[in-house]
Amino acid sequence: MLADPPVTAPGALGPSAAVQPQPVAVPEEAVRGRLLRQLFVMGRRTQFAAFVAAVFTWVMFWALTRSPMVFVWAAAVHAAQALRWWHMRRNEQLYPADRFPTEQPRGAWRYVFPLAAAAVAWGLAPWLMLPAGGPGAQPGAQALMAVMIFGMLAASLPGVAPWRSAVGAWLFPVGLGLASRFAWDGGVLGWALAAAAVMFTVVTARFGFTQHALLRQGLHAQLEREALSEQLMRQSLDLERLHRERSRFFASASHDLRQPIHALALFSRSLQRDLQGHPSLPVADRVVEATDAVSGLLNAMLDISKIEAGAVQPVFAPVAIEQVFLRLAQIHGERAEAAGLALRFHPLPEVVATDADLVFRVLSNLVDNALKYTQRGGVLVSARVRGDRLRLAVWDTGRGVRAEHLPLLFDEFYQVDNAHRDISNGLGIGLSIVKRLAALLQAQVGLRSVPGRGSVFWLDLPRHAVVPPSAAPADAQAPASAAAGAVRPRVLVLDDERAVGEAMRIWLAPHCERVDVAQTVAQASEALAARWTC
Repeated sequence: MLADPPVTAPGALGPSAAVQPQPVAVPEEAVRGRLLRQLFVMGRRTQFAAFVAAVFTWVMFWALTRSPMVFVWAAAVHAAQALRWWHMRRNEQLYPADRFPTEQPRGAWRYVFPLAAAAVAWGLAPWLMLPAGGPGAQPGAQALMAVMIFGMLAASLPGVAPWRSAVGAWLFPVGLGLASRFAWDGGVLGWALAAAAVMFTVVTARFGFTQHALLRQGLHAQLEREALSEQLMRQSLDLERLHRERSRFFASASHDLRQPIHALALFSRSLQRDLQGHPSLPVADRVVEATDAVSGLLNAMLDISKIEAGAVQPVFAPVAIEQVFLRLAQIHGERAEAAGLALRFHPLPEVVATDADLVFRVLSNLVDNALKYTQRGGVLVSARVRGDRLRLAVWDTGRGVRAEHLPLLFDEFYQVDNAHRDISNGLGIGLSIVKRLAALLQAQVGLRSVPGRGSVFWLDLPRHAVVPPSAAPADAQAPASAAAGAVRPRVLVLDDERAVGEAMRIWLAPHCERVDVAQTVAQASEALAARWTC
């Protein structure tokens, strides 16, 4: 059975193309702003460690040399650190975190200038604290100075790597101060230490510049992802908005579109009835067929819109499955017989808590599709208990569906073997309605199909709140009224659409003594008072 499946979604019903994210351009200022914010954050965290390193250094060299120049250097380096601290506090006042949580637009000099001052102070350390007389005078002091400065430079590199100029402002004054002092002392050991200091400074600087480039690339990629995520979020919100607008359009158009088509259907059927035996009857038959097709397609589209808009809500009550099967037989029995197909039912005396109308609509859609795509054999509607669920299945002996189409059958507007969108095969939304209604019923839908042999679609209903079955339903074939035709009724039609009311009057006129039409409650009241008194 080929359920009303879809090939492509008409663009008029909403956006159907997948959202394709567009390439995003990341402003260089945004990257610089984040690097600058990271620079200040890292500097703020390293201030205490820098203070401790300075204190440790001058205490150690005071213990080794007892030179008063140690205190001169201590005053210089702590003054530079105080300058750094003041500028960072000033930066926090200018660019508070609540206003600039991830980046700041400017202010690099507030970091680089005091950092360079601190670097100059550290570069003076070998000149002020090492004893005179060359490396041989006190080799332990020179070695200690080299180790401490090399270690400090390596440890502080992550704190200055976010800003390229900060790397040079920090490393080169310190490294050159150390190298120049060793070169001043002269001798093989002095020149060797000077060369080592230069090499270490250059290598560390290159490593710092490389780390800066990696940070920049990482931030650039992060900003691209954020921008792409924001773009996708906006597009997703746009799609949701368009989806809501489509649903609201169909919901609001329900009355405006249904009414004239309903009137057209009544007029066309009245014309068909009145032209019996007339040469123009075939034309009237075609008009009725076209009107029914348009009405069916419109109803299907509006049904989907109403379901998506939340206008369809199930009303759970005890439902006898036999009664649902009886309604299906009444609706589809004549059509199956006209097509030469057998329509059989295997019901169960089960009563479940569900919505009878929605279950009927699901099964009616499935039976309609089964009859549409079955040329010989027949259709079987069955009920079977499967654990805590009741399976209602529709079997057919139609042409079946190939395996590659099965996962797509419940999608909107997907149709198999209807590339030219023949409207006689529907729009391809019948199974989409089935899927949505099943979700409202807290049920599950499924299918199996064998090409050339047929298909089975099923609805698994939960069996909770089962109640004892009611009395057997009345025979659907029994006459609706034993006294029908004894009296010709008088009818009052109340409809706000004049065309619909007039169509109803024409349709009912041959069967009624009198038909009055009113468009308002006041007109209806006047008609009842003036014309319907006995």
